[in-house]
Amino acid sequence: MAEPIRSSRSGVGSRLVGGSFAFLELNDGSCPANLQVIVEGTKQRVELKVENVHHVGPVDPAKHLLPKTRLALEFLKDIVHFQPRTNTLYLRLLESVMRWPMRYPHVLPEAQLSLYTTRIVTTSDCEGAGEMFQVTTLIGDAEKVEKELIKNPPPSEADIEAVKALVKEKGEVVAQLKSAKAGKAEITASVAELNKAKENLSRLEERSKLKLGIPQKDGKIHYSQDIFARQDFLTVSGQLLDETYACVVCSVYTFGPTF
Repeated sequence: MAEPIRSSRSGVGSRLVGGSFAFLELNDGSCPANLQVIVEGTKQRVELKVENVHHVGPVDPAKHLLPKTRLALEFLKDIVHFQPRTNTLYLRLLESVMRWPMRYPHVLPEAQLSLYTTRIVTTSDCEGAGEMFQVTTLIGDAEKVEKELIKNPPPSEADIEAVKALVKEKGEVVAQLKSAKAGKAEITASVAELNKAKENLSRLEERSKLKLGIPQKDGKIHYSQDIFARQDFLTVSGQLLDETYACVVCSVYTFGPTF
């Protein structure tokens, strides 16, 4: 028979209050399933008898950005500290916990700690005391642009204006043909020529925007054009990430990798 739960330090995922009882959904990180707590309720298959509920405080919904609906991974990238609290990423974390003891059975056998691999790329200077290896594609992109501009110089303003005039001319021809109720084949051919001229103009305008060097904005490097759309580094510590995991699965530790 399983030992009874003496206490549970958990966040309340949801609640349902009615009449003289309330249902609370708890999860302390020990498994994916929630534990239903019934305060002054009837018996269930799995039930936690509540003797005392200590209400720490409410959660501001404007700051707690985790609705019960499924969240896209792209959305979760900007709220890293909430990621382990989502069902999708929590199941991945639990899976990694189950794998590590098989790989390292000799490591902390009685400490009941969960081992997580530190993420390699980060935006945080965890230690704040040294230099960090930056991860960027801006330098490589700048070199490619330089080679391209040397091989094929960008169009001049005169070139672009000439193509704009051609697009206008082709557009007028299409309008005239439609007004004259010309044949379908003739109109289709004229529209194709117009679209080809527009595509050529679009390519020229894009090439005209190519600039030598690393892109800048307001005198600073414009990282929005980088691979992760922000300034990123190789991580120097797993402490900050493990702190977010510890809030979900309690005791954790990491071996890196760090740089």
